[in-house]
Amino acid sequence: MSYNEMNPLSSYIFECCCGERFRSVRAASTCKKCRNYSVWGYTKYVIDTTTGDVVHGSLPTTAEYEAQEALATARWAEEKRQFEAMLRRDEEECANLKLAAVKRAAEANEDELHELQDKLMGY
Repeated sequence: MSYNEMNPLSSYIFECCCGERFRSVRAASTCKKCRNYSVWGYTKYVIDTTTGDVVHGSLPTTAEYEAQEALATARWAEEKRQFEAMLRRDEEECANLKLAAVKRAAEANEDELHELQDKLMGY
């Protein structure tokens, strides 16, 4: 008995362009991970790993891949910049909310002290 026969993952023979493996060409051709991990942003091709043949789409040339990789790198850098800006905005908003809560607590404490003072003075 060979390793592939004993391996429960041996039936996952179709590999999309991001490297994820599937049991069927249809599933591999609609890989959701390719949106994030493939330079194309979608599944450009699927390979049958048992034969090495392309069973869906077509393999890109080296020049096509390099051009798309440059675009993807720029896209990912922009997404990273946007994400970091969003994190900064969220941190600022969180800090502002905490500050507002501290101010409300201080005001409530001051109000309690005024009420106590009025009570002690007989008002």
